[in-house]
Amino acid sequence: MNIDRDTINKTLTLYGSSFIGMGLGFAISVFNTSVLGKEAFGDFKFIETVFRFLAGLVSIGVFISITRMLAIAKNNSYKQNLIGFFVISLAVAGIIGVILLIIFSYLEPIWFSNNLGFIFRKYSFLIFAIIGTIALAEILKGLNKIYTLSFLSTIPAIVYLILAYFFNLNNALYLEDILLLFYGLQLLYMIVIIYKLKPKFNITKSLFKDVIHENNTNGRPIYYGSLAGVATAHIVGFSLSYYIDNTQVGFFTLAMTICSPIMIVPSVLGTVFFKKFTNFDFIPKKVFIFSILATVLAMIIFYLFIEKVFLLFYSDDFSPAIEISKIIILSFLLHGLGDLINRFLGAKGKGKLLRNSAFVVGIVNVLGYTMLVKYFGVNGAIITKILASGTYLFMMYYYYTKFTKKNKYV
Repeated sequence: MNIDRDTINKTLTLYGSSFIGMGLGFAISVFNTSVLGKEAFGDFKFIETVFRFLAGLVSIGVFISITRMLAIAKNNSYKQNLIGFFVISLAVAGIIGVILLIIFSYLEPIWFSNNLGFIFRKYSFLIFAIIGTIALAEILKGLNKIYTLSFLSTIPAIVYLILAYFFNLNNALYLEDILLLFYGLQLLYMIVIIYKLKPKFNITKSLFKDVIHENNTNGRPIYYGSLAGVATAHIVGFSLSYYIDNTQVGFFTLAMTICSPIMIVPSVLGTVFFKKFTNFDFIPKKVFIFSILATVLAMIIFYLFIEKVFLLFYSDDFSPAIEISKIIILSFLLHGLGDLINRFLGAKGKGKLLRNSAFVVGIVNVLGYTMLVKYFGVNGAIITKILASGTYLFMMYYYYTKFTKKNKYV
């Protein structure tokens, strides 16, 4: 396989922005933990968990469907109308998300030992930032706008760090301030990008039917899979909060943040090659080999420096996250490789295969994050995370080999 210069440039750009984003994410977590302390930081992460869980419920696969349609579309006018359809879908999903958050805000004090219901009501509109950023990342992937995608998270993060730092010098920031500033900036930047995409709202009956057809055959099955796999992964935030407290939610999610960069290598390759995968019969061996070797190297570096680097930036109050991260790093290695295969199968329109695999992962998540957390606490959450990621990679590889073998004889 020959890789053109444009693909190389986009790969390097996305890698560069990913590493910058990794550094920014690390800096943000250092800042937030130092300003909030372990209790308020745990509350912040619990709030994020609820927002992200509900955001995962409301898309019904439309964003995934539009992404693939953009990747294979040839007509520019058709693409602009698809982007317009995306904007309308985003508005509807956001309104539903706000309604669900308000409902949850009244139930939250009954189910959990904290009193954060008023925050969910007051800042429910911020769910637009979470839904929009996640969906926009997909849309930009389908448009192959890798350079724009590279700045989707980095620009708001940089602005947040600058503003939050100077605001905190004059007046101490609290939980609500950080929540509003962090996601408010994401919301504003998301609106700017959507405006620059120049959506058109000539939503014809034929376009509507095209989206519905794609959603029925590909997007919706992936959505169901997302509910089973991704949404159920957020159960850990609820279970740790319910069985223990929000401080443990903070420790576990902080460890997840520290480990997440290990997924960069295969994830970036899958994103850059997404459009090309639509025309490939298999994932090139060079892509597989590079992903595995680079990920293993990153993991070795992680083990060598994690403890010293962590204690250099974080207070001892957050040290429990070190031991958690040393173990769950394995799950991120497995999940990252699974994501590469996921991108290929998604580009080939194999939504039902992705759905089926996600159902299996979802079962592992639900059982583990309820039963194992109940009896083993944080250790149960760690075990579940590794089992779920291993299951995910196994299912992805199983369906990939099944697809490629079948494709040989077509």
